[in-house]
Amino acid sequence: MSEKDMELLQQKARRRNLAAISIAVLLVPCFMALIFWVISTPTGGYTPPLSEKYHFLETAIIVLVIPLVLSFGLYLLLYTLFVRTAYEQFNQAFKQTYVLQTVEDAGGFEDLNYNPKGGLPYAEIYDSLVIASGDQKYYESEDLLTGKLHAMPFAYCDVSTKYLRRRDNKTEIETIFQGQVMRFSLPKHSKWSYGHLQIFEKEFFSNSKGRTAPFQIQTEYEAFNRRFQVYAADEHNAFYLLTPKMLEQIVRFADFADCQIALTFVGSSLYVAMNRQHNLFHASMKEPFAQQQQTILRDTELLQKAGEWLALEVSMLDDATQTC
Repeated sequence: MSEKDMELLQQKARRRNLAAISIAVLLVPCFMALIFWVISTPTGGYTPPLSEKYHFLETAIIVLVIPLVLSFGLYLLLYTLFVRTAYEQFNQAFKQTYVLQTVEDAGGFEDLNYNPKGGLPYAEIYDSLVIASGDQKYYESEDLLTGKLHAMPFAYCDVSTKYLRRRDNKTEIETIFQGQVMRFSLPKHSKWSYGHLQIFEKEFFSNSKGRTAPFQIQTEYEAFNRRFQVYAADEHNAFYLLTPKMLEQIVRFADFADCQIALTFVGSSLYVAMNRQHNLFHASMKEPFAQQQQTILRDTELLQKAGEWLALEVSMLDDATQTC
């Protein structure tokens, strides 16, 4: 699809969204007048109007808050009926046009494949222990990018995990993790993890932890210990993998990602999770295409750095056991 056709789709989605916002905002005064009329009008016979039951401040809050809630609900309805279809059409065209080509232009990749509707299966995320997997029925994963980086097979996609929470006789769906998960298949000559070796940034750990391996590990790198928690199925194997250089690289990647991260080594796989609200490769109705391509390049750079600083670091470890 040409860039001109893409711009037309973007403008169509943007116009519809603007129209939905405008209608919702313009109707706020109408909703306010309606609510004020309802609470100020006697309900029949000698029953006084509802406004006499409230103080001035309470009446003002009712007249202001309820119309805003109604207006927001109207916008959501208009978005669902009219905006979503136009945006999805634009979003799909954007992904098909820009994502794969932009990633290829970044260089260093082989055998790239992009499936906007694909993702990592729930069972794999559950078994990886890199994040809390939540309830399977609420699990979502999309925007699957696969290929090879420095001859290492990888997968990179959006993941969202949720669970049904019951509190005060109410049930609600609560998000546990929202962000991206990468999986690298380590080279055959790499050091593998026998059982799970989990590294959680502490803030990430408090919000998104799931099941943990039985042994909590303390390294000799105090700055690392203050920031991360480590759990392992095998303590000896943990120190075999977590060399001083590897610990430095984990901190380096966490600083570069500028979000809360978690890593899990299991068998010949390395999983990297980044807890952030940003959706991978999604199109924007407002931003110019050149700016959106820069966002794709930033997401691609995160993948490259994780592969080079973390996965490749494992493959370059000396055969002799090193402890930290």
